[in-house]
Amino acid sequence: MMRLYKIIPLILFLGGVFLVGRSVLYYSKGVAAKMLINNAWAETKETHSAVKPWEWADFHPVGRIEIESIGLDCVVLDKISGEALAFGPGHLSNTAKPGMMGNVVLAGHRDSHFRKLKKIKKDDLIKLESAFGSSFYIVTDITPAAGDAIYWTEDTGADVLTLITCYPFNFVGKAEDRYIIRGELIDPHPKG
Repeated sequence: MMRLYKIIPLILFLGGVFLVGRSVLYYSKGVAAKMLINNAWAETKETHSAVKPWEWADFHPVGRIEIESIGLDCVVLDKISGEALAFGPGHLSNTAKPGMMGNVVLAGHRDSHFRKLKKIKKDDLIKLESAFGSSFYIVTDITPAAGDAIYWTEDTGADVLTLITCYPFNFVGKAEDRYIIRGELIDPHPKG
């Protein structure tokens, strides 16, 4: 019995080391992935070609979204697959690509990359960078919508940016509704 009392602290210590080590490993992988994605984005801008952040990635960067008013700055990935959305917001493939005319639709998780969208306000400025330059949008609509309201992804006949995330932000589990932010293209060289 006395021997068991000596082993229990050792078991608890090793269990703690395992749990902390695992957390550090996951955090380190996230930091490394962000660096690799940023490097791939820089190379994409330089070469004007798709550059994967790592060889086995099923995605590549196609842009960068910045909303200074809420502190959002993310590299945009070319798809909204499960793997891609774990690393950043994605571009909906059947919509205009960043830097092109039409309805550019980006989607991201409400509990990670697009969490800051809950602070966005009408008239906020959104910068969307593509490999060929930057476009600027002014927020015109902020609308909670049903999850099956797909008309937000359709061509509008205008040059707009549509951001989509799940809603409500504080919901635990799979949220059925969506939070839609729509911005209209403005002069690419805003003053101020």
